Amino acid sequence: MNIVAAEKAVGFIESKQRIVLPLCCGLPQTLVEALVRDHTRLTDVEIVSGLQIKYPFLEKGLERSFSYRTWQCAPPIRGHLKRGTVKYIPMRQGDAVRVFSRNGIWPIDAALIQVSPPDKNGYCSLGVSIGHTLPLARQAKIVIAEVNRQMPRVLGKGFIHVSEIDCAVETDRPLLEYTSSGKQEEREVTIGKHVADLIEDGSTLQIGIGAIPDAVLSYLVKKKDLRFYGMGIDRFVDLVEAGAVEQTNMPSIVVTEILGTKRVFQFVHDNPMVEGRSLPETINSRVAGQIANFCSLLSAIEIDLTGQVNSETVRGSQVSAIGGSFDFLQGALFSEGGKSIIAMTSTTPDDQFSRIVPQLPLGSAVTIPRHSVDYIVTEYGVARIQGKALRERAGMLVEIAHPKFRDALRAEMNTLY
Repeated sequence: MNIVAAEKAVGFIESKQRIVLPLCCGLPQTLVEALVRDHTRLTDVEIVSGLQIKYPFLEKGLERSFSYRTWQCAPPIRGHLKRGTVKYIPMRQGDAVRVFSRNGIWPIDAALIQVSPPDKNGYCSLGVSIGHTLPLARQAKIVIAEVNRQMPRVLGKGFIHVSEIDCAVETDRPLLEYTSSGKQEEREVTIGKHVADLIEDGSTLQIGIGAIPDAVLSYLVKKKDLRFYGMGIDRFVDLVEAGAVEQTNMPSIVVTEILGTKRVFQFVHDNPMVEGRSLPETINSRVAGQIANFCSLLSAIEIDLTGQVNSETVRGSQVSAIGGSFDFLQGALFSEGGKSIIAMTSTTPDDQFSRIVPQLPLGSAVTIPRHSVDYIVTEYGVARIQGKALRERAGMLVEIAHPKFRDALRAEMNTLY
């Protein structure tokens, strides 16, 4: 492994190349900072990745040098969509490796990655961001690594050998941290209890971050033999300490990305309870579907009376993304004993609009088609609409809508069906 200064490492990047970056906490900060400083040398470099905590390559004045092609649409980058510096692709996160592979639609040229120091056999862990980064790095023409002493070693299948790295920069700096900003109010707490009641002992749960997931996890502390899948977050540590997570010789927590703070970074380091895997081995409905009692918890912006779910747009504007939702949802549907759960508050935060609507507004994305929806949960209860006729499911959804909107929704239901 050729150790060089950051400025020399990014000197291998050329104009008009396509570069892949890890997600969120895995961002190689030193390399990206050096790349941004070197922007005057570069034009039309396209950066590829998903959700990030920071987007330094999209700062004002860098438009000529960098653009961003992504399958995520976080608040910091929404304003860049119309300016063209961000190119949002409506696709499943599980398709990222195929789309950006050597033979894909948008093949990458280079990979900037962040890894742990090598072990005695020369293997470095991609730690908190294995996902798409590891398989795409193996297809890149050049791999540039930030070898960070503070990157945890996550056991499993998330390692790259020093022979696969063209050049590297050594650092010793804290990883970026992701703190859940979701504030739990009474209705989120109620939803958390409804969802937790659906989760049985021995289930494998896929869950994200935010107020509702946090509320659900709070009610799981008395469960037994739980396993977790997909993303590693701080709250998992609480559940392990509470005795709710399965303790066996096999890993109980399978992760492809870790979004959290030092608490979870320290927990996953060389921990045999945790197994790291790449994206094709994790965010994949065929893989998740083979896990018995696989439960997927997803969020939504709105759902119509037929069961169509919009998790991406507000009044036609892109505000979120598909992410891994559809892969996990299908995995739960394929799983023996699995449950697919979509949880949301019954109204918008200002209580002005119902999130259960007669029909999705014109221009809305249909993130999840009605034939794939199973459980819908609001603070007013649970509706299991799978297998239900149109009028039956509409009636069930009216019953878990906010009371002040039920009469109007029922009138629309009677008109439609």
